[in-house]
Amino acid sequence: MASAVAPASGRRVEVDCRAGVLTLTLNRPDALNAIDEETVCDIEQAFDTAEGDPQLVALVLGARGRVFSAGADLKAARARADDGSGQATTAFLARVTALFRRLERLPVPTIAVVNGLAVAGGLELVLCCDFVIASEAAAFGDAHANFGLLPGGGGSFRLPRRVGAMRAKQMMFTGQTFPAAAAAAWGLVTIVVPPDGLDAAVEEMVQSLKSKSPLGLRRMKRLVDDGLDLSPEQGLANEQAVSREHALSHDRREGLQAFNEKRRPVFLGR
Repeated sequence: MASAVAPASGRRVEVDCRAGVLTLTLNRPDALNAIDEETVCDIEQAFDTAEGDPQLVALVLGARGRVFSAGADLKAARARADDGSGQATTAFLARVTALFRRLERLPVPTIAVVNGLAVAGGLELVLCCDFVIASEAAAFGDAHANFGLLPGGGGSFRLPRRVGAMRAKQMMFTGQTFPAAAAAAWGLVTIVVPPDGLDAAVEEMVQSLKSKSPLGLRRMKRLVDDGLDLSPEQGLANEQAVSREHALSHDRREGLQAFNEKRRPVFLGR
């Protein structure tokens, strides 16, 4: 598995990589974990680690404080707008869009752990994750309309695909926040737990993922994500092609052998 890396402190995002799990923790609680250029830079560097580690099993994204993320740092956004040309704003949004796309396309399962409010860019960040584990105290909203803003991190594209066009318009047009229970009913949240149960819920999911073949999980994720953009014929053909490739893997042979021997498989991710 991935070697242990001590948490990086004093940064916008704390990074901890150990036992095959990369944990990112937004670390601007006094600023409601608002996303600025330094935050983006820290996450980019963490993704370099994730993309380059073949033994990584999962990525967990959480936050310190009472808010997951209030989205873009509006003070920094106002400063960028002062240049009058819009170039600074365009450059920042392009960088954020690329970053969120990297998160969405990471080869390993990703888990957002939402402890409080996730709005605007915070919601857009959550939408890029495979699973969302939320506290009962969490709430979700778009909020851009409250300040005359538009989504800039993929919200208008991903939100309707997650909750449907009508619910997405409700969240976007009204700027309201909605409780975790409602978000779960709409398909935005995977699991809702009491606030003191977040850590246990995350650990249970991580341990479940770690018991599986890392190679198998990566290929499953790619099949599902790619299949959403393919025709039925293309998607089924793609599944067959990847299955043929997987049939030659150690992990598939090990899984079948373990089944026959009535033991737990020992997967190597190859």
